[in-house]
Amino acid sequence: MSLVIQSRSRRTATRFLSRSKGYYQDLIATISNRSQALLDQLIKRNNLPSAMRRVKRTLAKHRQEIIASFYIRLTNGPIEGTNNKIKIIKRTAYGYRNFFHFRIRILISLKTSNLMIRELSKKRTRPKAKVA
Repeated sequence: MSLVIQSRSRRTATRFLSRSKGYYQDLIATISNRSQALLDQLIKRNNLPSAMRRVKRTLAKHRQEIIASFYIRLTNGPIEGTNNKIKIIKRTAYGYRNFFHFRIRILISLKTSNLMIRELSKKRTRPKAKVA
């Protein structure tokens, strides 16, 4: 490959990366400022690299949800954390023979969660064993 072709491909790659980085930084600014106007400008922008065109389509497709997220900051992080703790309990116990014991172990581990508080407010007794 000649030096001229290598030089052109480097310039093209540099231009691609700088435009992509600029679009990415503008997207970060839009999210941190929670600005609907900036989001609309990002969606209307032209002359983007192919990877950023895909991002632009995704932004346009989910525009209403993104705008809603500016005002209502909800996340599924807490429930994902709870699910992860339950999976860890299950994995470290090598399985429970009795679901009641497994459930109690989960509730003890999650004593500050809403799940535990709700369960403590209920009055439950251990299920009776079936006699054959």
